[in-house]
Amino acid sequence: MRWSVLLFAVGTVAAVVCAQELSGWTQLSLSTCRVDEFLAANPESDGRGVVIAVLDTGVDPSIPGLTRTPDNAVKVIDIQDFTGDGDVALHRIRLDEQTGKLVEFNEEGEPIEYEPPSVPAAPAGVERLWWLGMFDEAKFINSGQPDLNDNDTKDDKFPVLVTALSNACCNEHAVAFIDTDLDRSFADEKPLQDYKLNYDTFTFHRAKPEKQMVPFTFSLNIFLDKERVVICFDNGAHGTHVAGIAAGYQINNQPGFNGVAPGAKIISLKIGNGSLGGVSTTESMKKAFEYAARYAREHNVPVVCNMSYGVESEIEGFSDIDKVVDKWLRANPYVLFCTSAGNSGPGISTVGTPAAASDCIAVGALMAADTGRDVAGYNMSGPAITVFSSRGGELDKPDVVAPGWSTSTVPRYNQTGDFWAGTSMASPYAAGLCATLISHELQRDPQARVRAADVRRALWLSATPLPGATPLDQGFGLPDLPKAAEILARLVRQAPDDPLIGYDISTSSPFGYQGKSRAAYWRGTWFPPEQDRQVFTIKPVFSPLVDAEERTAFSRKFELRSKAKWCRVPQETFYLRGEQAARVYVEYDAEELKQPGLNVAEVEAVSDGLVAFRLLNTVVVPYRFSADENYIKTFENQSVKGWNPQRYFLEVPPGASGMHLRLSAPEGKVSRASFDRVYDPRGREFRARGRQLDTEAGTREAEWSFTDELTPGVWEVDVHADRPDREWPYNLGVRFFGLHANPPRITEADKSRPKGQITVTNLFTRPLATTADGQIEGWRLHKDAEFEGRHDELTYDLTLDERFNRVRLRLEMTPENYARTTDIGVMVKDRDGEALYQAAFDSRILEATVSTKGNKSLQVVITAGFAVVEEKRKTAITVDID
Repeated sequence: MRWSVLLFAVGTVAAVVCAQELSGWTQLSLSTCRVDEFLAANPESDGRGVVIAVLDTGVDPSIPGLTRTPDNAVKVIDIQDFTGDGDVALHRIRLDEQTGKLVEFNEEGEPIEYEPPSVPAAPAGVERLWWLGMFDEAKFINSGQPDLNDNDTKDDKFPVLVTALSNACCNEHAVAFIDTDLDRSFADEKPLQDYKLNYDTFTFHRAKPEKQMVPFTFSLNIFLDKERVVICFDNGAHGTHVAGIAAGYQINNQPGFNGVAPGAKIISLKIGNGSLGGVSTTESMKKAFEYAARYAREHNVPVVCNMSYGVESEIEGFSDIDKVVDKWLRANPYVLFCTSAGNSGPGISTVGTPAAASDCIAVGALMAADTGRDVAGYNMSGPAITVFSSRGGELDKPDVVAPGWSTSTVPRYNQTGDFWAGTSMASPYAAGLCATLISHELQRDPQARVRAADVRRALWLSATPLPGATPLDQGFGLPDLPKAAEILARLVRQAPDDPLIGYDISTSSPFGYQGKSRAAYWRGTWFPPEQDRQVFTIKPVFSPLVDAEERTAFSRKFELRSKAKWCRVPQETFYLRGEQAARVYVEYDAEELKQPGLNVAEVEAVSDGLVAFRLLNTVVVPYRFSADENYIKTFENQSVKGWNPQRYFLEVPPGASGMHLRLSAPEGKVSRASFDRVYDPRGREFRARGRQLDTEAGTREAEWSFTDELTPGVWEVDVHADRPDREWPYNLGVRFFGLHANPPRITEADKSRPKGQITVTNLFTRPLATTADGQIEGWRLHKDAEFEGRHDELTYDLTLDERFNRVRLRLEMTPENYARTTDIGVMVKDRDGEALYQAAFDSRILEATVSTKGNKSLQVVITAGFAVVEEKRKTAITVDID
């Protein structure tokens, strides 16, 4: 009894010290979700026993914070690359018995000799085999560190040697050597095996190591059956930063500076190809998902996946990768998947894909109050959802919000700072929460099996809504780790008697794919009248481990409650039986929906005293414009506080061809209000710098016009403050125009002179005095191109004369074709292969203007990554190059 008290006292003291240390590093806020309190009380529930799979640009295992766990085990235990970024093709070579040298022949037939490494002699009757390949430094030409060995060249080819006995049964018996100093000798190089076997790493030789930074740490995997070595590295930095947030321990060698789950181990699954600008490649995501699930099964360990990747989508929830994610998660109910909601906020209907997958944990971003104070000097009363965090609409996403501004681990070559912001940073924070929750259950019962659905629900139900935010902004809100642990314990106890892992929800929505979505979303001048009702269809999702008899016998009753006056549920209860679907009816009170603005209502379905799921209802009531007011509205003496946007929904009047916005400061008042983001009716973001007031610097107004982009429907204009702790006054003016030009451009020319006629028509009833001018923009290359089968790259070579100093790109796909991809990367290269421009699609349309920088020969390369391989696939893309 005495020893028990002493041990408890020692543990308590250690925990208090840990909490003090943790609270000191506010650059990665652990207080916001009460992680510090939880780990102080439960120091061994820090992610131990859990693996976090980081699906990203790679992870550098040598960076302080990612080398060891609190119990001194290796932190990064497996590294894989599914992108082809580090692939090295091998071919057989021979050992010359007379000279003792390894010999291959160049294209001219001349021998090239290498000094072999010292390896054990082959047993009698067994032959030692040798393979050689080349790792090309040129693939790093567009990275932040193109010269791997600081020898002032960027095109070195490093020999890669692999050897194995002829009776070797698998890759584990093969050994590789890299000629890191380019002396054609492997005798001075260390043997390397698959990283997961021995945690082998290597770096390239540098002539002056005392003056030269080692930018990359490399590892490798050997695939003898494919005659290939895959060299692994993080040439994007993103994955290493993400890993530190989720599970870093003593980041930057600082005691107490930890990620959310410092005891968790990490596997790195690379899905972003750095030589292509970091874009995901065809099936890289799918292969990583499958690897993570297989790892969980083979090692009998809980795996939490984090993927801070995503793109916009116009058919959210129905893209190819959304379907892949949901199918994968339902087949693997003990694997969790956290992903970033996207950085296209604050407009609604901006959550992208794969955050749209119904069974993922989609995470929005906020700034923690202590982080804002210590990093930016903000005086915040609490956390604030960031402006950029994507919002829901036709989706019941995000699930939760988490700190998305953090300092973390970065590779050594990164010299742009380690404090990053984005939902990419919020997602690994949530992944760390999941790992900590599972770890806590394993501390209670080492044999516990924790379902992903229960962890997600525990996060939901623990969350606190933030003031001024709707469920579209924040999902359920900000998770509370100690509270989530209590809820999860209850759910885990109930799990053996619960055959469900989720619910399929569907309802009519004009902005959903084919008229259906998981949330009711009405953005226009019409929504279902009370007598028509909104109908939600709910269908149970059973665990794949549940047999047919148990499915048939299943039944469950739910109580229904609405949390908004305008949204009424005539049913008090409903129930599910077997695999049959049930219906829930919702009625909207039109009298409560007359004022322009955003209206969001939650209908909760409660079972056994806990919310099982909720039905989101959104009705947008827009401002309408008419000839009586000359299609003009002015909103004067408005104010916006912090990052909670003031949203203006504007219905484009019939016949309108242009919209002009004007933001200004009220007379005599100071303002730093901004409207740098505007959204079309589908939630497509238009972003521009310079649309911010700064009266102290002389900027008292900002203007923005939309013409070609203007489409019918309801647009969203958001005004926000420059920082979360300020409130600013402003005026907003909106005007629509009805001038139409036919054709909008002259595209014919007589030699070098444009030739044609444009007719301008005013479709509004009031006369308008205006002027017109024009300019010769250049010449256009137009292609209706296709990605076919496994061919996922399109290349266009351009030869320019001295008249051209810019190239303008406009690339467009249909929503359906874009939904087949996971990424599309675009590069404009000079004749040496260096990128003048490098970007990826944010939406199905990419527009960019690129300076030629005096180059006369350019190459435009468009690379698509598809969710799944289809041999007979033909995916169209329209290419315009001006």
